[in-house]
Amino acid sequence: MHHLHTVLLVDDETTIRDGLKHMIRWEQEGFRLLGDAANGQEALTLIQQLQPEIVITDLKMPQMDGIQLTTIIQQQYPSIHFLVLSSYDDFHYVSQSFKNGAIDYLLKPTLTPALLLIALNTIREKKSDTRQITAEVPLQESLNRYLAGYEEPLTSFADYLEIAMKQQLCFLYTNVSYFRSTEQLFHALTEFSQSNTHLKTLAFKTSNNDAGLLISYSAEYDFFSSLKKCLDQLTYTEPNAFFTLGCSFESIDDLRTAFLTLKDKSREQSFFYKQQRLVFEHELFMYMESDRFDTKKFLRALLDNNFLLGITRIEDYFNEMILSNVDPNFLKQQASSIFYTLLSRLEEEFPTAPRFSRLRAEFLHEIGHVLYLEDFSDLLLSTIDEIRLQLTALSPMDEDDLLVSIQRFIQDNYMKSLSLSELAETFHFSYTYLSAFLSSKLKMSFSDYLKNTRLEKAKELLTQSELNLSEISEAVGYSDISYFSRIFKKEFQVTPSKYRRLNQL
Repeated sequence: MHHLHTVLLVDDETTIRDGLKHMIRWEQEGFRLLGDAANGQEALTLIQQLQPEIVITDLKMPQMDGIQLTTIIQQQYPSIHFLVLSSYDDFHYVSQSFKNGAIDYLLKPTLTPALLLIALNTIREKKSDTRQITAEVPLQESLNRYLAGYEEPLTSFADYLEIAMKQQLCFLYTNVSYFRSTEQLFHALTEFSQSNTHLKTLAFKTSNNDAGLLISYSAEYDFFSSLKKCLDQLTYTEPNAFFTLGCSFESIDDLRTAFLTLKDKSREQSFFYKQQRLVFEHELFMYMESDRFDTKKFLRALLDNNFLLGITRIEDYFNEMILSNVDPNFLKQQASSIFYTLLSRLEEEFPTAPRFSRLRAEFLHEIGHVLYLEDFSDLLLSTIDEIRLQLTALSPMDEDDLLVSIQRFIQDNYMKSLSLSELAETFHFSYTYLSAFLSSKLKMSFSDYLKNTRLEKAKELLTQSELNLSEISEAVGYSDISYFSRIFKKEFQVTPSKYRRLNQL
């Protein structure tokens, strides 16, 4: 009989616990429910008694919340894997749980048996992967334990690594949760170690999914290109593999500090490096704290049915966040919550338009699988454009009103340095959308329409005013009279002066 992986459920809502108990056929799928708890305190007592392999826990609970619980699990029970349950407004909690080593998060409102099974099977795969990559198994196991937080004698590492006066130490680090299988990883690391005889290496793989090499080398020996070549082998088999090479250190006593620092800095860094497989520690992004989304203004816009304004606020907010190097988990959690709220409100307002409901489901599914900033930005832009298209289709009269308003605005401001970006900001649209909208309605680009407006006004001033050419040029938005003359002649095949002579009354 196959081993059944044991599971403990933790949630303060009885209905949620009961729902999870009956969501899947646990034993048929290879898992066994050991019990359930209503808060972190109860869970710890059961963990001590039952020794589960997997804990599924809520984040917001009385007496002891999910963050406190996962912190203790990571410290005292490093072999236990855990999943967190969250609502859409639990951003801070979810982000913190990932710092504590959570494998995945499950959104309560959209949780399905299929999603639960995927998360559980991910853990099962991680737990079954026990391969070792060098012949120094006892020493390797000792390093695994040491990096996981246990005390081990450092002298054995120092002896094996042949640490001398000029020797440098550094870590190559990766998180294997992004790997389909670790077999190819270990093959590449072994090849690197064997082809670089100047180096002494120790491989590691902890129960927290940390893996890589501890490397001892002479300061004058540059092994970077050789390492990169070996890791490039993984391009096709492990497309999401991402490595960081830590700063060098000299003392074996700094082993754990150097490792924990690199691990912390490496967290979610692959998000910013879609095309790069290996990055130095000093190149990694420093995560910035971000202001929370102004939910009140956003919701007010939605309640007033000013959806376009609401969308613009979303765009502005995420543009700022992306430029600020915000923690990717926080970024994705914010996006999940904000778009869930927006699309739910649109669904309420337009009950006969099923696209909003489908778009919400698609977005929440896709945001959970986004691995890179580039793809995150593409998803946001495509979703926003789709929402705008739907709103336009649902309110065809508004489209004509909008065009009239834009034309009036251009007529009132053509003499200024007017740009499409300014127009987009004024009317609460994205640059891309407004450009496409105007091209479709006007049968020309914004710049051509603005040019035509200015030149028609120039013709009027040339025939009906006493202003000189310089003054007319300035009056229609051109500070450079020679440029004004060139485009006027190009458009009407005569110079402004000649046009005035031919047409003056």
